[in-house]
Amino acid sequence: MPLPLFDRNQGNVLAAARRADQARDLRNAVELRLRSETRSAVSQWATAMQEVQAYDRTILPSAQQAVDTATRGFEMGKFAFLDVLDAQRTLIEARGLYLEALASATDARAQVERIYGDLDGLRNKLNSRSNND
Repeated sequence: MPLPLFDRNQGNVLAAARRADQARDLRNAVELRLRSETRSAVSQWATAMQEVQAYDRTILPSAQQAVDTATRGFEMGKFAFLDVLDAQRTLIEARGLYLEALASATDARAQVERIYGDLDGLRNKLNSRSNND
């Protein structure tokens, strides 16, 4: 019968060390994946928000102005009715693209929130911490 005088439970210690290494590797892989997903989602969100702002500030007002101008011109006999229809079609297409950009921005924000949780709550916490400093 062997006496475990020098064993000191080394088999279990090695197994525990291996499990700890595996857990650390898994954590690092998950962290790397989340960072990559976050970068991608934030980039998509920023791009979509820039597009939404471009539609809000420039594209939709210009398209609406074109419809108004074409309508007034048609009423005054300067433009054909097809010009009014073309301006309206352009406005409708711009509104559709605006809604697509808004949906993309919302999806990207939801993806970021899926990773981090409530962004508004996080922003409020960070603001209150900086105000208390």
